[in-house]
Amino acid sequence: MINAAPPLTIATYTTLLLAVLGLWYGRKVWVPMSALAIVFGYASGVLTGAAAAWLVLMAGCCAFYLRFRAPATPFGRLAKAIAAFGVLACGILLGTHSLPGFHNFLVAREVTISPGATPYTLYLNFDKTMVGILIIGVLRIPLICTARASASALTRAAPVLLATVALAIAGALALGYVRFDAKWHELFWIWAPANLLMTCLSEEAFFRGFLQREIRAALAERRYAEPLAIGIAAAAFGAAHLAGGPAYAALATLAGAGYGYAYARTGRLEMAMLTHFAVNATHFLLFTYPRAA
Repeated sequence: MINAAPPLTIATYTTLLLAVLGLWYGRKVWVPMSALAIVFGYASGVLTGAAAAWLVLMAGCCAFYLRFRAPATPFGRLAKAIAAFGVLACGILLGTHSLPGFHNFLVAREVTISPGATPYTLYLNFDKTMVGILIIGVLRIPLICTARASASALTRAAPVLLATVALAIAGALALGYVRFDAKWHELFWIWAPANLLMTCLSEEAFFRGFLQREIRAALAERRYAEPLAIGIAAAAFGAAHLAGGPAYAALATLAGAGYGYAYARTGRLEMAMLTHFAVNATHFLLFTYPRAA
């Protein structure tokens, strides 16, 4: 059963999604929309207490990191390391819902989507989404601005996307994690935009837009820089999914390598997001979701 949201909760998540979309239009859109989402969040009860303070801290860490991204002195290098730790710590704590003050809306609880599957619960995660918004917005991660750039990036990303979907699904089938189960479920209409614009955006911003990108920059022109950055970010992505078990973490690592390669090959975070979403949507629509019981 899908839960009906009160009007103020709808306003909270509508403005949050407008903040996400505003990232492609600049600070004049994403900043006021984020602020308005926070106001509606407190009015609706999605946010309470120190929630805004945690978001300000995350934004401050990102701004501090941006200030010292290219340090020229030992003090600058120390400041950059401290700022990077702050971004990582705040991103992890917000992304894992470990900080108080966030009451993410429960869309559906323990829904059976596939026969013989474990029940599925869906939340709209305000805290995790803000991680993606702040990393992309404050750190000024470049995004696609023209149709020509989109076409070029899609052309380069398409083989990686298809290979990642094939390998991730093949691995899941081999491990008995899923079975073939083509279906349509009414939850998809909410799941799809939430997965793309909340889950994929925030995870790709953190693991590829920040972690992989900054590791690659730190290694400069070393021959192994690109594969090492992809591998570290993919391993971290897999570790973040250990709660689902070692098989799930291994699959996430494999998929994360594909997302990382899509980002490295195109230089566009959107292509990592699209590859990530393609894997998730294929899983939802054509195979046991979320996993075989």
